[in-house]
Amino acid sequence: MKTKKAVKSLLPLFAVVALSLTVFLAIRTVSAAFSGAIFTSTFNSNVVNQNRYDTKPDVYLNGGPQSLNGPKLPDGTYYYQVTNPNGAVLLSTDLANCRQLKVVNGVVAGVTGSCTHANGFFNPANGSWPVQLIPFDDTPNNGEEYKVHLIRQTSSTSVALDGVHINFRQADSKTDNFKVKRQIICDPCDPDVARLSGLKFFDADADGLKQMNEPVLAGVKISITVGSNPPVFVTTGPDGAWSITIPNGSSYKVCEVLPITCPTDRAGSYWVQTAPAPDSLGEQCYSGTAQGAAISGLDFGDLCFVPPSGGYTLGFWSNKNGQAILKANDNYAGGLAFLRSLCLKDYNGNDFDPTNYNDFRNWLLNGNAVNMAYMLSVQLSATSLDVRYGSLSDNTIVDARTLGLGLVRIGALRNAANTELCNPGGNRTFTGSPLRDDEEVLKNALDAINNNRLFFASATPCGICYPL
Repeated sequence: MKTKKAVKSLLPLFAVVALSLTVFLAIRTVSAAFSGAIFTSTFNSNVVNQNRYDTKPDVYLNGGPQSLNGPKLPDGTYYYQVTNPNGAVLLSTDLANCRQLKVVNGVVAGVTGSCTHANGFFNPANGSWPVQLIPFDDTPNNGEEYKVHLIRQTSSTSVALDGVHINFRQADSKTDNFKVKRQIICDPCDPDVARLSGLKFFDADADGLKQMNEPVLAGVKISITVGSNPPVFVTTGPDGAWSITIPNGSSYKVCEVLPITCPTDRAGSYWVQTAPAPDSLGEQCYSGTAQGAAISGLDFGDLCFVPPSGGYTLGFWSNKNGQAILKANDNYAGGLAFLRSLCLKDYNGNDFDPTNYNDFRNWLLNGNAVNMAYMLSVQLSATSLDVRYGSLSDNTIVDARTLGLGLVRIGALRNAANTELCNPGGNRTFTGSPLRDDEEVLKNALDAINNNRLFFASATPCGICYPL
C-alpha cells in the first residue's frame, strides 16, 4: 500500500516536470530559430549597436557578424519593421513589400524591391550595407524606446490584407531595441521659411539616378541663389546631404560647384556632373519658387574620369604582338570567327570575313577612308579584339563629348558601329553618301579609344578638392 501511495504522489511531480520540459524545449526551439544577430547602427556602421539617436533618419538596421568569424544570419530575403518596445503597436508606416532587405554571406546586404528604403555606406569590415528604417511613427513609450524586427520569410510569413502589417512566428524574428529623441514634427517649424535639401552621390553608371551601390559624396559645395541676392554656399556632410532654409515664396537657383580632383589623384583626372540634366541653357541646376515648407530631392550626381589605357591600335593587331595574342587563343580560330560575326566591309563595300591571319593583316593595313565603311570596319575590328581579349571592357564609360557623343559605353559604340555597317547603304559610304558623316563620327570615337585618347570613367570616386 505504501508503494502505491508513493507512486501516486509522484504523478503530479512527473506531470510538472514533463510540462516544464515541454516549455523548455519550446523556448529552445524559438530562441535557436536561426543564427546571427541584428543591431542598429549609424549610416556608415562606425557606431554599432548604438542605443540612442538624435533623429529617426539616423537609425539604420544591420546584422550578421562584425568580423568574419562571428555567427552569420541565414542568406535570403527578409522583412523588417519598427514597433513599440513590446511589439504590440506597429510604427512602420509604409507597405511591407517596401520593407525588405537581403542577407548575403551572412550579413545584411541592402534593400531589395521596387519601393525601398535608403542604404547607408558599405562596411568593408564585414561586407554589409546598413538599411535606413524611416518612415515610422513616434513610439507611445514614455522612455522614447522602439523595437526593430528582422523577419525571415518562411511558409509561416505573410503580408496582411492592409499591405502594411506582417503575420509571422516569433521564431522567425530577431529584434533589437533603440531610442530616438522626440522631435518637433515640422520642417522647418517657422511658416515663413522653406527648407531646400538634396543629396550628392557618385554616379558610377552615369544615368543621373542614385543606385543602391553608388556612394554619397561629402565635402562638395552647393551654391544657392535666392532672388537677386549674392549666392551662399553649403557643403555636403558625411551622409552626402545638404540643406538650407530660405524665405517662403522666394525664387531660388541651386547649383553644384564642380570640384577638381585632388593633386594626389591620377594626373589629368577630372570630375563631370551627370545630374540634373542640362536645361535649355546648358545649366545643370535646379530653380523654382519656394511655395512649401520643404523642397527635397535636389540631388546632384558626379562621375570622375581618369587617363585611359588598354586600347590597341591597328598597328598593334597587324604586328607580331597582336598576332601572338590571336595565335595563343585557339590558334587564330576563335578570334577570326569573332571577326566574321561582325559586319566588316572592304574598300568596295563587300563583306569581309577573314579566314586566316594574313588576309586580316592585309585588310587592316590597307584600311582607308575613301569608303568610310572600310575605315570604320578596321577601327571596329581593333576595338572589338581589345574587348575580346580583355584589355578593354564594353562596360567602360568614355568621355566622348568632344565628338558629340556624350558619355557613352564602349559596348554601345561598338554596337552602333556594327549596326551602321549592317544597314543597307552603310557599306558604300563614299563622298556624298548620306551615311558617311555618321560613320565618320563613330570611326573617330573608336580610333580615339584604340589610341587611348578618350578618358575612361573611374569605378570609384576621385578625391574632392577646390582651388584655394
